[in-house]
Amino acid sequence: MLERIWTNLLELTAQFVTPDWTKIIGALPVIFVVLVLAVLVLVFRRLVRAPRARRGMQRIETKAPAGVHMPGPTLSPAFAAMGTFLVLLGLVFGGVTLILGAIALTLTLLYWLAEGLRIYDHDIGPTASSVPAVIHDGPPPGVHMPGPSWRPFLGAFGVFLLFLGLVFEGWLLAVGVIALISTLVGWLTDAVQEYRRTVEADATGHLENGPAPRTPSRLLAVLTVLTIGAAVLQSSVFATGQANGGTGAPGSSSAPVASAALPASGAPASGGPAASAPAADVSVQAQGIKFVQASWTAPAGKPFTIAFSNEDPGTPHNIELKDAAGTAVFKGEVFSGVAIRTYNVTAQPAGEYKFVCTVHPTMTGTATLQ
Repeated sequence: MLERIWTNLLELTAQFVTPDWTKIIGALPVIFVVLVLAVLVLVFRRLVRAPRARRGMQRIETKAPAGVHMPGPTLSPAFAAMGTFLVLLGLVFGGVTLILGAIALTLTLLYWLAEGLRIYDHDIGPTASSVPAVIHDGPPPGVHMPGPSWRPFLGAFGVFLLFLGLVFEGWLLAVGVIALISTLVGWLTDAVQEYRRTVEADATGHLENGPAPRTPSRLLAVLTVLTIGAAVLQSSVFATGQANGGTGAPGSSSAPVASAALPASGAPASGGPAASAPAADVSVQAQGIKFVQASWTAPAGKPFTIAFSNEDPGTPHNIELKDAAGTAVFKGEVFSGVAIRTYNVTAQPAGEYKFVCTVHPTMTGTATLQ
């Protein structure tokens, strides 16, 4: 029961982590239409509920208050909206339509910019009075303002490397943890020094400003070298040897393989795998966070083997079989690509089964045992 709840939670979370961008992009026109209709309904509702205008037959001439500049009527917003529409139309149909849409949007925005500059030079430029610049030496007495610092940028960079490691795991995860800890420790050190200067100012009545921050070129260089080194170690050249040297997960039966021809069961993925598997009853490949073979057939009532090829470098996958009731009857070892494992599945009764990847629940397929 708990495993089923956890699987459903992973499937729900996967919709946000690895969404189907094709469907999302395809739904953009519908979303735009719904938003436009909602705005029109809201405007129409306000117009209906608005009180009647209390004025005579003579039209009231609009006049801006003194010192307030109001630009006159213009067609630039309509032209820009038309250019945006042509660009979105080009994104849907592609080809020449996209090029023409980009040109139209560029021309309309340039026209709007030229009109704005002309209005500024004609209406605002000659009438705007120059105000003398007031440059303060520092904050008012008794007010402490922290100086400029590189630490927020470095902290954000460390968080970025950490999330990068959480996605790709392995060496990148280690570099992400090191980067985040080093940047946060440096930030904490600066805060402690600033606090001590503030405490001293309470006694002396004079707050000493800290030294101007220097560009942390050394720390950035070290983090860059570590990130590049981790990416090289995480690449397929090194990941293959690491994946083949892993141990099997509890409750699964799998073995690393070396060389032989990949069976012809199922459709082959584009590009050859980095390793080849010995003959097996079923051959399944994972590539691009999905199973290349969406369905396959295996013998029922007796053990059979699955040659599973993970073609996603540094990304963990496995195969788990579930019966019609959703109960897991087999769970293969999770391993990172590019690598191949041979799963030894125990005898199962005939019927249709669902096979999924426990790490990426959106990877599903149908297995028929007969």
